Amino acid sequence: MDKNTKKGRPKGSTNRPKTGTNLFVTKFEKQVEGAAIAKDSNMGYIKFGERNNYPQLLLNLYQNSPTHHAACNFAVQSIVGEGIDYNAMGIDGTQLYPNYQYGWGTLIRNIALDYVLYGSYSIQIIKNKDDKTFSFWHIPYEKVRCSPYDEDGQIPYYWICQDWSATGQYTPIQIEAFDMRDESFVERGKPYLYVYKNYDPTMTYYQSPSYAAGIKAIQSEIAYLLFDEKTTVNGFVPSGMLVLNEVETEEERQSIINNITRMFSGVENANSLMISFRRSQDEEIPAFIPFATNTSNVNLFDSANQRTVNRILAAHQINDPQLIGLPNLGGTGFNSEGKLLETAYNVYNKVVGNYNRQCVIKTLNEMFKLNGVDVEIIMKPLSFNLETTETESKSSGVESKDATQDVSTDNIEEKVDGTDE
Repeated sequence: MDKNTKKGRPKGSTNRPKTGTNLFVTKFEKQVEGAAIAKDSNMGYIKFGERNNYPQLLLNLYQNSPTHHAACNFAVQSIVGEGIDYNAMGIDGTQLYPNYQYGWGTLIRNIALDYVLYGSYSIQIIKNKDDKTFSFWHIPYEKVRCSPYDEDGQIPYYWICQDWSATGQYTPIQIEAFDMRDESFVERGKPYLYVYKNYDPTMTYYQSPSYAAGIKAIQSEIAYLLFDEKTTVNGFVPSGMLVLNEVETEEERQSIINNITRMFSGVENANSLMISFRRSQDEEIPAFIPFATNTSNVNLFDSANQRTVNRILAAHQINDPQLIGLPNLGGTGFNSEGKLLETAYNVYNKVVGNYNRQCVIKTLNEMFKLNGVDVEIIMKPLSFNLETTETESKSSGVESKDATQDVSTDNIEEKVDGTDE
């Protein structure tokens, strides 16, 4: 190598190579990989997240956190209530269908879940053969990506892909945006896409979910569950070690192990045993050395998990854990659980529920108008008055146990769909 191009420390430098150290700085903060950023893909669409997978990450949180899952389902049920009140609206709901496959109840629940999970929802709109009415189809929001804004500051079209992690296998499809304010440009039989989102100062193209501030807490709960699982699977360590005299052959060693295992192992003995052999006669005589059980982490993680649950509920603005089926560990001051739940839900409904419901109903009203139905949608409210429910059940000869079951998600779904279809 030419001495003029040789690299190294300058002659006479007093610097010395730094030696290794046993001290390291560990970063404990770990955010959701691929935060809700928007990035131009140079492919005609805007990426949703660094790796274009942010909606899937949110979906994974929903699937793996019990508290977050229950809170999202409760928010959806608060929006849906007990379905559309066609009687109060003065119309015959059996004559109204969003499409030929399912009724309004299914469509409302689907877009309500997307709105809770992602802060947005999308609907495919197609003008029917009669050239007057429209069909409406729910498109899962995680499959949708935006195009860049045009010169008027509008998104002219969207992209839909069955799986954004495998665009080579599932080619993204471009679909023109639908404007609820002007349907005159709509061609019969051509699919359009309508995407609803609220104003979000942190995002340009996409929407952050309302619980975004609680994502770290949701991740923490998932980590605690993983810790419990690993502790259960891998944490049943031997309860002690038995040191025996040295034996001559491997067969004799295995025979002794089998005999001791039969004596000490099994559920009825509630312990396991680790066996070791002395390597020479000079070692100590056979002895049993018990292992101390480490229980120091039990209270630590239990307390941390409770704080995590409280933070998840706060992110969803749920003021009482009993609304999603969790126990209330503190004193309430109410003389009945029914009054407590009714008051808690009324507070939630005024602060969160009504707003979320309007974000869904606003679009439904526009869809009704497109099909010539000029009437405001009225939803049957969800009730948590357990005393009233119990009284009505007894008066009708039904056990109170069945009345409690009547407000379950499955039965409400049946009511909504049954009314629609």
